[in-house]
Amino acid sequence: MKSDSIQNLAVALAKAQGEFSAVPKGSSNPFFKSKYAALPEVVLQTTPILSRNGLSVAQFVDSDESGDLLTTYLIHVSGEFISHSMRLHVAKANDPQSQGSAITYARRYSYMSALGLVADDDDDGNAASHQSSAQSAPSFNQRVAQAAQPSSNTSAGGEGASSENQRKAIWAITHRGLGWDDFQMYSKLDEILGRPVDGLESLSMTEAKKAIEALKSIQEKQ
Repeated sequence: MKSDSIQNLAVALAKAQGEFSAVPKGSSNPFFKSKYAALPEVVLQTTPILSRNGLSVAQFVDSDESGDLLTTYLIHVSGEFISHSMRLHVAKANDPQSQGSAITYARRYSYMSALGLVADDDDDGNAASHQSSAQSAPSFNQRVAQAAQPSSNTSAGGEGASSENQRKAIWAITHRGLGWDDFQMYSKLDEILGRPVDGLESLSMTEAKKAIEALKSIQEKQ
């Protein structure tokens, strides 16, 4: 959808795009070994530029007969606008956390698309789902089960850092299984381990094992 005229909006957007640069990717997706630009990072970088050019972005969640969707409006101070709706794909029905994660995901991609933004090779979740048939991806349960495999980074003293497989399992359970975002994952890890967790790499092997067991228990109850 769009207003009858978008002449002023088009001029303002062209000027804004001349000021935009590639959004820095400050968030990590350990499951797919990639980095991505999170929504707060995107908004923080673009808002001053939008304001200088009389532009703003508004996003609303709505629903129709096919389910929930997110509508993004790019608005000019003249009242001109363009909008686009994106279907929300919720991992678990009737689950607020899954819906919140789906909304955040859709907001970021719709926001960046409306402004023509890029984040280099940004792909925080779906690239691995397009592997060739000759190399099929393991199932979710297989990926989680890999956490039980021996770690190659165990120290001579016995206790070592968490393995890559363990960190993948934690990310898979929280993001894929429970539909959480990074904030929810780290908040729960803080609670489970009784200390602030500033990154999955900071977990010991024992802590990672404890976290996986607790997270799997939460998943099984939902």
